[in-house]
Amino acid sequence: LSKLQAILYSAVNMGGLEVRCLKITRTSVFSHSVVHLVSSADGFSHGFSTRTGGISSVKTLSSLNLFCSSRRRDPRAVVAENLRRFSLEAGFHPHLFNLVKVNHASDVWVIGKEAPDSYDGIVTNQANVVIATPGADCIPLLFVDPVAKVVGAAHAGWKGTLMGIAMATVNAMASEFGSKPADVVAVIGPSVGPCCFTVERESAAEFHAIHPDCVRDVESPKLHVNIRWATRILLQQGGLLPTHIHDKTVTDKPNITLCTSCNPDMIFSHVRDGINFGTQIGFVD
Repeated sequence: LSKLQAILYSAVNMGGLEVRCLKITRTSVFSHSVVHLVSSADGFSHGFSTRTGGISSVKTLSSLNLFCSSRRRDPRAVVAENLRRFSLEAGFHPHLFNLVKVNHASDVWVIGKEAPDSYDGIVTNQANVVIATPGADCIPLLFVDPVAKVVGAAHAGWKGTLMGIAMATVNAMASEFGSKPADVVAVIGPSVGPCCFTVERESAAEFHAIHPDCVRDVESPKLHVNIRWATRILLQQGGLLPTHIHDKTVTDKPNITLCTSCNPDMIFSHVRDGINFGTQIGFVD
């Protein structure tokens, strides 16, 4: 195996939970393939993949695409190899990997119970289980409760955001495992920013109802919407402490809530790349 480089570039403190932010690269295969956040105090690790370090050859999927479907031109064997490489770098076994089955809704699977046909959130208190959520403009949301030892992951597109997937995941952590929202730490991962994302006026009105600052240029035919800010507001309304929500507005910590559309060398984007887009993931264990 090639030598691993773990480059510590910051340390942050989120509500008393010490989290170390590492950029992990492998010198000959990976180039900034993982933004890896490790909680040294509580034994949790979480992070987000980028688009480099895999073997996908289609331009819009190159190279660490981590999802395939009938509409994508990436063979399953290629995606499986990408996941193997990523999991090796991130420090988990791919057979322990559980990925959200996206439906752009608000269903949540509690690991250990029968899984629904589709779900945009996963929660567990089991050790040695990795849960993950895809993203390619939609928000990969990660949750950790260091008190009750519970983790969650959710996929929040604009539809899922309006349907309440963020708090549905937190509520599942509370109802199933006794988490208190004030103890939960949330990370809002790379996703499309208000600079690049527009919706029709009717949908924008729903975001405006969450908070006026969620919508820009209110007189335009298509309005720029900030789904990250909407997510923050909904989480705060649900009982999460503002200081426990890590997003772009937090200036004293590394910014991991990058705009997917504005970073073509680093992150996949449906908005930017069209229908045959690649997918990155956020994971927590």
